[in-house]
Amino acid sequence: MSTEDKKRATLDFGNLNDTPAPPVDNDAVKAATRAAGFRETPKAAASETADPIRATRRTRRKTGRTEQFATRLRAETIEAIYNYADQHEITLAETIERAIDALRNDAK
Repeated sequence: MSTEDKKRATLDFGNLNDTPAPPVDNDAVKAATRAAGFRETPKAAASETADPIRATRRTRRKTGRTEQFATRLRAETIEAIYNYADQHEITLAETIERAIDALRNDAK
């Protein structure tokens, strides 16, 4: 089949010069969704479901480290890393670097 035999599909949007649809009544949409069984999610619920420990953590400073390291850990391991970093007021990267240094020193 050559490229001459292939025709590109065309989309028909009708007459685009028609008058636009009337604006949507937001109250009518809300009423229809409630009648259909949907409910509005309370805004306060989003903050309640967030991890309270991480929500109270301070913002960590920039260090110039640019390499990423992503891995999956057990929850208790992550908490131990965060707790050590918070206790010593260092970044997560510094915490991992200290752990590597400690492992190297133990191996000697």
